[in-house]
Amino acid sequence: MTKVRLLALLAVVALVLFPAIAFAQGGLQPPCAFHGTVQVNGLNVADGTVITATIGNDTYTATTTDSTYRVVIAQPEGKSYDGLTVTFKIGSDTAGQTGTWSMGGNVAINLTKGTPVVTPSGNVIITSVVLGNTTGYDPVTGTLTIKKADITGPQGPAGTGGAAGPQGPAGKNASSVIGIVAIVLAVIAICIAGVAMLRPRRA
Repeated sequence: MTKVRLLALLAVVALVLFPAIAFAQGGLQPPCAFHGTVQVNGLNVADGTVITATIGNDTYTATTTDSTYRVVIAQPEGKSYDGLTVTFKIGSDTAGQTGTWSMGGNVAINLTKGTPVVTPSGNVIITSVVLGNTTGYDPVTGTLTIKKADITGPQGPAGTGGAAGPQGPAGKNASSVIGIVAIVLAVIAICIAGVAMLRPRRA
């Protein structure tokens, strides 16, 4: 009976010490988890939105549930992530927040993109809507400004050139022009000669 108890005690001690020994030798290293809410333009994202976390050249993905996410990043064998920056994407868009990997960490980061749309409250009147660099409302003028970058996409490629216009009429032949000029000069010469002949001569 004593031997059985001793073996049981040794087994418990081994189970307790094995993880610590493994961590110390670098065999098993606890991952770092990142979690939080996800919003775009101040609105919760739909369930199933893909969240991508990138650290170094490695990527890890998760999908949202109730507009929240949780990404667990474990170090590959022979690679160290300690202290490296983690960037995030909400779908295909880069989030405005980053994180830092730490062994065994459980980091809360709420991911956002864009600017929340300000909804005027109370008895207000919107007199005009314009595009600008930020989103906001001016209660004095009643102008609602919407950030242009949040509603416009990138500029598309230039279109193809239009078709060539119709060909213009052919120019006059150079020899014809010279002939006309010669005739005009001859007429002028004849006129000058006639005028000279009509002048009375001095005695």
